[in-house]
Amino acid sequence: MKKKTQAPGIQVIDRLTALLNALAGNSGVASLKVLSAETGLHPSTAFRILGAAADNGLIERNAVGHYRFGGKLRDWGCALQAGMDIREVAHR
Repeated sequence: MKKKTQAPGIQVIDRLTALLNALAGNSGVASLKVLSAETGLHPSTAFRILGAAADNGLIERNAVGHYRFGGKLRDWGCALQAGMDIREVAHR
């Protein structure tokens, strides 16, 4: 019998998802060092991905350098819970 394999992912999306999951597991706030350790990503790789996510509003970096969920993720989550059109919220 053939073993079932997982469909190949898109590496950067898989890595971003791992970072977001690690962030969620740390009450939504964590340092680069913690996120890198928990995901197994090299700190420079995690830093680049988090930077791109921050540029797109998915992640924010606070004054002491810790990462947290960004405003865009909060807006999307609130829109989903309220039953709003997520497309409308995403275009704002």
